[in-house]
Amino acid sequence: MLKETLEPVVKYDLLSPSFFAAPDNTLHRMRTDEPVYWHPRLESWILTRYDDIQSVIRSASFSVDRGGQIARGGSYRVQDQLDWCNHFFAQRMVFSDPPRHTRLRSAAAKLFTSQRVYALQPFIKSVADELIDAVIDVGRMDVIEDFAVPLPALVTAHMLGISRECIAQLKQWSSHMFRLFGAGLATDEVIEATYQSLTACKKFFDEIIAQRRQSPGDDLISQLIVLQEEERSLSEEELTGICITLMAGAYETTTHLIANGLLALLQHPDQLQRLRENWQLIDSAVEEFLRYDGPALSVVRRAVEDTQIGGVHIRAGQKVYCMLQAANRDPARFLEPERLDISRQNNCHIGLGQGIHFCLGAALTRLETKLAIHALVERLPDLRLDTDELTWVSSLAMRGLYSLPVVF
Repeated sequence: MLKETLEPVVKYDLLSPSFFAAPDNTLHRMRTDEPVYWHPRLESWILTRYDDIQSVIRSASFSVDRGGQIARGGSYRVQDQLDWCNHFFAQRMVFSDPPRHTRLRSAAAKLFTSQRVYALQPFIKSVADELIDAVIDVGRMDVIEDFAVPLPALVTAHMLGISRECIAQLKQWSSHMFRLFGAGLATDEVIEATYQSLTACKKFFDEIIAQRRQSPGDDLISQLIVLQEEERSLSEEELTGICITLMAGAYETTTHLIANGLLALLQHPDQLQRLRENWQLIDSAVEEFLRYDGPALSVVRRAVEDTQIGGVHIRAGQKVYCMLQAANRDPARFLEPERLDISRQNNCHIGLGQGIHFCLGAALTRLETKLAIHALVERLPDLRLDTDELTWVSSLAMRGLYSLPVVF
């Protein structure tokens, strides 16, 4: 009875499997009734209106620096491990403000030029065809396991000069890290898994970097080392951190965008047919996938000063969850937001963020998704869902499926 009395009252459950399976109804109610809502369990404000969210993620009054608390939760038994993870992540680009963010992003951005990304197109196409070749005679596959995970993993490994044999391990490490980011309140099991994965991943890249110093190649890690030595702008830990950030971001974001986009087409056969009849719509289709069911459910900011959002007072230091999924379905910004329209005009979604923290690998993610969807739809003309039940990842950070069975 005492526990029930002390348990905070939560009007909107944002941590249950049922919410992650179908978040739009809850987010719509919040956007309509309480667009700036204090969530007692998350101890954070939840924003659901497009204009509020766009304002926050572009504002210098809100920081990605969470004061060293990227994640929380767990028992006293794992607090040392959680503290280590929080300290490591707090130094990374995605959780840093200027000037550190500017310095780290500037170094990484030099490796993601449009010319370099475009040059990957033949390789991405060949990987997509290779993955389809492996299953085409079987007549079925799990799009996640057989295609959407390995495609960006193989492309990223190619860019970093990492062996294919390492991909499965890197993917596991990446998944554990994102479980911690999106947990809201992390369990002991999540904290321990993330700590073990992060320390192993750091050791892996430390060893790769040491090898490339001795025998440089034509890969991104070798070029990062050259930048570090020429400009003296990166510490050893920052160099390792950029490698981990590039690896994890490329895996999770692109995997979920490919799968969510394909699912949207399979659930809207009229739009799938439009795309088959007019491949010039593929670029606008990818933008619509990012709006309709993008790979990021939310991003988090921290108020650096007392401010107001929608007439609600936000105190300095309080966290704010910007629900990108809700912003991208806001009828005040988008005409018929619940409708998938692969030719949608003026599609100013924020599926990959905005402002100085706009996704660094956005151009590559878009290209991989474009080529992946084209290969799947073109080569598998009878593609259709093979399940009535889809299980979504329980994460406030990412929006993605555990599996996507299809037949063809």
